[in-house]
Amino acid sequence: MVEEFEKRLAEKENPEQATTQLAYSQVYEQFKNEQRPKISSTYEKLANSAGKILKLKVSEKDRPALEKYLTLSHLNVKPEYVNALAILSSIPFIISAILVFFLFGSLFFSIVLFGTGIFAIYYGANTPKFIFQSWRAKASDQILIAVLYIVIYMKKEPNLERAILFVAQQLPPPLSLDFMKVLWDIETKKYSTIEESLESYLDTWKDSEPAFVDAMHLVESSLTVPDETQARKVLEKATDVITTGIEDNMTHFAHNLKNPIQMIHMLGIVLPLLMLVMMPMVGAFLADAISAVHLILVYNVILPTFVFFLSRNTLAKRPGGAAISSEKLLKGISKTTKKGVFTLVSIGFFLMITIPVGLMFVNLMSASDWSILKFENSVFYLSIAFTFALGIAVYINYHFKNKKLIKLRENIEKIEDEFSSAIFQLGNRIGENIPAESAFGHVAQATRGSQVSDFFSTVDSNIRQKGMNLEAAIFDQKTGAATKYPSPLIISVMRLLVESVKKSPKVAAESMTTLSLYLQKMHQVKEKMTDLLSDTLSSMRMQVSFVAPLIAALVISLSVLITRVLSSLSGQLSQLQTSGIESQAGLGTGITGIFQVEAAIPPYLLQLMIGLYIIQVGILLSYLISGIIKGSSKIDFQWTMSKNVLSATLIYCALTVVGTIIFSSLAFVVTTVVA
Repeated sequence: MVEEFEKRLAEKENPEQATTQLAYSQVYEQFKNEQRPKISSTYEKLANSAGKILKLKVSEKDRPALEKYLTLSHLNVKPEYVNALAILSSIPFIISAILVFFLFGSLFFSIVLFGTGIFAIYYGANTPKFIFQSWRAKASDQILIAVLYIVIYMKKEPNLERAILFVAQQLPPPLSLDFMKVLWDIETKKYSTIEESLESYLDTWKDSEPAFVDAMHLVESSLTVPDETQARKVLEKATDVITTGIEDNMTHFAHNLKNPIQMIHMLGIVLPLLMLVMMPMVGAFLADAISAVHLILVYNVILPTFVFFLSRNTLAKRPGGAAISSEKLLKGISKTTKKGVFTLVSIGFFLMITIPVGLMFVNLMSASDWSILKFENSVFYLSIAFTFALGIAVYINYHFKNKKLIKLRENIEKIEDEFSSAIFQLGNRIGENIPAESAFGHVAQATRGSQVSDFFSTVDSNIRQKGMNLEAAIFDQKTGAATKYPSPLIISVMRLLVESVKKSPKVAAESMTTLSLYLQKMHQVKEKMTDLLSDTLSSMRMQVSFVAPLIAALVISLSVLITRVLSSLSGQLSQLQTSGIESQAGLGTGITGIFQVEAAIPPYLLQLMIGLYIIQVGILLSYLISGIIKGSSKIDFQWTMSKNVLSATLIYCALTVVGTIIFSSLAFVVTTVVA
């Protein structure tokens, strides 16, 4: 669709060549539908449907902010429809809460359902804000490279409108869609000039990324400088401003990250697990008030939700970095990978372990002495098999599904690291009046032995042996070098080279030389960001892969000890009650009435609950870890998650078995001494 904008620009600059084309509004809508994520379009459909069912009004106080979020998220939804969807989504929960209370008399579940309904209202009313925050977080990672491309293009051709179009062509969403919206607003006469439309868009960045706003203002001011040399200095200043701004923001973010991480660790891991040490005893004394269902709801639903929102709020404060998402291209090149096979294998592995174990459980539960067996170690060890199977199945699915993509991206990143020096050499060769087509062969020879050499060799081979022109040698869908190395950075640089060569070899040489220096700056920003966050990330990785499963294994082992001791004491007090000593019968009856061990939560249920919670925590903290360093990258999240879940599962299961054996022996000693 971006080609349509190029045609429109050509028509404006050459009116005599104008032809009848699609309306810009139609082009933008098609481009938006192609670029926008599925979650946004799904929400848009649901909100518009809800608005037709329920007619509500929005207060004038809330309307401006809501309209801002909807517009900047490219959602075609009226503000009134947002509240309509929020109310409708809460009604089923509130009705269920009332029915549960009056029909079953369960105050706990009524409160949970009613609270869920209230949360649905809050979340639904703020969904546009959350979508906007996610959208803007992705865009903030692209602002450095966006300014870089605009500066390079403006040095080649001082045309701000075409420079913005070039960025929209080269970058993935969301920034590409934002810049396309800037152009669309001009064509629909919302603004009369590109400066007005751009200024309106930059106003939305003033609070979060002032350096981006300042850099773009410098780009605009370069158009009014009469001297070309001075204009270039202004453009170079723009790159310095955005680079320094991002470095400062990342420094502040790294320093302020310690407290949120500690809060997530304490409230999401340490305190919930330590509280479980008392659960066997509480269950024995308060069996009527606390059940396994209550604990499962709290630990496997409420707590993970709480940790997720804490993590998301932390990531929402993450400033822009220096990254271009390559996920779309990586997924495109790996379509031949049968990812569904890995899902089937993981499900098969899970069922292969859990079905036999489940049948054993069924046989044991059907036994007449299940009330005693459920506290035995044999049943407890069987339950660990479920946790083990689930953790390994998650690892198999997400590890092998992304293994090829991660390996490919690692190769691409190696090439990108070497790319700045390679294009510097390319610029020097072109500057020596060597044709660009021949310069690729020279650079391939000069960089022999490196990863980037293969890219330049492929281009050179396509030109010499297949007779392709420069553009086809790079971008041909079958044999082009870009298909072998699907890097957005490399593709956009090569696009810039092709356009520069059309102008003149001098322009191409200067563009490549200048771009090389800027890419080095961008690499320095990423390295500094990694260095600033290294301590925090190391601590988090230790928490999710070792500390959390260690604490959980200790808690579960202690629960076995406590349950065994209470069970033994209950049995001895029962013997005291029936011993025939009349003077002590009343005492024995009273104490055995206090101890309700048969109604207590058995260790195997606690193990299943905590085992699932450990896997959930591994997933949630992996989301936080990958989000801090890589931004909103689904591939990185799944890859990090698979490794952390594997480590947490193996450590938790192994230490739980060992700890249970040790504490069971200790429980035997304690009960023997008491007896």
